[in-house]
Amino acid sequence: MLPVGEIRRKARQILEGKWREVALLNIIPVLIAILFAGAATNTLDFFGLGFSDDNMVNEVANYGMDNFIDFKRLIIDIVTILFATGVSFTLLDLVRNSHYKIDPLSDALRIFKQGQIVSVIAIHIISGFFIILWSFLFIVPGIIAALAYSQAYYIYKDSEATGENLSALDCISRSKELMDGNKGKLFVLELSFIGWHFIGGLTFGLGYLFITPYIQTAKAVFYNDLLDETQDF
Repeated sequence: MLPVGEIRRKARQILEGKWREVALLNIIPVLIAILFAGAATNTLDFFGLGFSDDNMVNEVANYGMDNFIDFKRLIIDIVTILFATGVSFTLLDLVRNSHYKIDPLSDALRIFKQGQIVSVIAIHIISGFFIILWSFLFIVPGIIAALAYSQAYYIYKDSEATGENLSALDCISRSKELMDGNKGKLFVLELSFIGWHFIGGLTFGLGYLFITPYIQTAKAVFYNDLLDETQDF
């Protein structure tokens, strides 16, 4: 496989001259999450949850508010993963075709437009469930599981393109097979971006408009190279 430094260099080369488009592509999921959070907060205010002086009513209201906030977080999480997956798929297309023209809004909505919502959510929920189970043993097994299942979305994209139409569980299983012996390489790639995350924090998150596409493009390069290395996959 390509060394980590070469993967990052290739990602920068692919994004050269396209930073404006990928920044716009990346900001859409963030804006959607903010809109959902605002809408949920307004709904809480509308029903007057948590604004009574009566202790009993307060307890009931707070219980309802806690459940509502958990539901709100779940919805935001699902919406964000749908948009983020669309962004990842777009960047994989860009890795495979340097002439791919990014349409920020259309590409961010591609999961919705192509009817892939249920499958993407299923991958998210099932892989998340397995990761949580492994994490009960210790944090390290949880990290290993996350690395093992990390390629499931890309595998789903390719299976749809080829007409294989794999189920969510099959995508996760294939990801586990594909990552056998390669989890350490992805882990090192993830660690190599620690400095960039520090920069993102220093810029109060604004830097992530460019950092996130860079990281996601590098991951797409990793996946593409992984497929080339495992031609019998």
